[in-house]
Amino acid sequence: MNATNTQANKGHLGFNQAGIVFVYNNSQNSPWKKISFALNSDNSNQYKSRINAKGNTPNGLDQYFLQYANGIPFGDILKLDGELLEEAYLNIGAEIGYDAQQAFLGYYSGVLDPTELDNNSISSYVSNARYQQVRQNHQIQTKGRNSKFVATTAAQYKDFLFLGAGLEFQSLVYEKQGRINEDGYSANSPIQYIDFDNFIRTDGNGVALSLGAIAKVSQILRLGVSYRTPTWYTISEKTHQQIGSNLEDVDIEFIDQNQINLFEDYRTTIPSKITLSGALVFGKNGLLSVDYSQQDFSTARFRPLRDPYFSELNNAASNSLGTVNSLNIGGEFNLSRWSLRIGYSTQNSPFKNNSTNTTNTSAGLGWIFNGGRIDFAFSQWKQNQSFYALNYPGGTPFQMETSRNIASMTYTLFF
Repeated sequence: MNATNTQANKGHLGFNQAGIVFVYNNSQNSPWKKISFALNSDNSNQYKSRINAKGNTPNGLDQYFLQYANGIPFGDILKLDGELLEEAYLNIGAEIGYDAQQAFLGYYSGVLDPTELDNNSISSYVSNARYQQVRQNHQIQTKGRNSKFVATTAAQYKDFLFLGAGLEFQSLVYEKQGRINEDGYSANSPIQYIDFDNFIRTDGNGVALSLGAIAKVSQILRLGVSYRTPTWYTISEKTHQQIGSNLEDVDIEFIDQNQINLFEDYRTTIPSKITLSGALVFGKNGLLSVDYSQQDFSTARFRPLRDPYFSELNNAASNSLGTVNSLNIGGEFNLSRWSLRIGYSTQNSPFKNNSTNTTNTSAGLGWIFNGGRIDFAFSQWKQNQSFYALNYPGGTPFQMETSRNIASMTYTLFF
């Protein structure tokens, strides 16, 4: 199945970064020549995109619902006497869990039935869809941001060693709205179409500490190392769903965006990261730099660890995720008040069974004037990936090529 990914807006103008640095020059006879303090605010990621994917697949939505339903007693997904259908949807999700809630949607939308309708203890189900292949149309919209506020301090020891430390506070807001329209069933199929909507909003706050050092080995060579601790996040999520078909229960339309699933806050840990770097500095004429970093995503953890659902996620992370290796190469050439910069970076996928690489190329131009400088930059980000629209590995993945072009301007004032 093929997909296209386009930005929701053709262009966007905004302020992504702002900061201030205070530098103290030590005039005494101390080996610590310079100390600085800085505050910086940065919108590091924007998640605004629109994806549309169309195609034929032998894996219909009925397989998604059967995956969750099989093993759940039929009586657990039936609404109680006097209970509204939308009330039963929320109550089953809160009291029994997500799997039973999806089975509930599958049954009351007419997509599936238990193998024995008069047996509430039966836990096996059959599909009401007949097909060799079905047509699917996926529409996915995302928006949000990942912003951070960083307080840093740095010090220069003689002319040899530069040390730094930073405390980083992250804020995450992410929304994803997905819709699947499915048809193309056999003429004798009881089900002839399914429309399925899913929405999720994630809010999170995290904190991390970073440490770094750069050594001036010679007039030309610089070597550096940095370490970033795991980022400790507290996450809150809410979702809503909507489903329809030609066999739906008449009241299923009341399960809509007003029926919101609220989940308890949970904690997650993004793994630590270590970076090694080197640079060749050609006086005032320019420099050439390279850095290499590693981050082992198999150590990502969801908490509390005793929760069975999070325990399953942690096992999945250990088995399916691996180490991300990143390589960045950059150069700068200076001519009087002008400077020219170029850069290239590549990064592999965190998934062990995925050879997808992300690449980024960039170029920039800077001009220094009395009291400040202006920098212009352009970067192009490309990624080939395959992903599933639903949390259902048995479905058909999209093969998608994503590209993003970013133009930016930075204005720096010298005091």
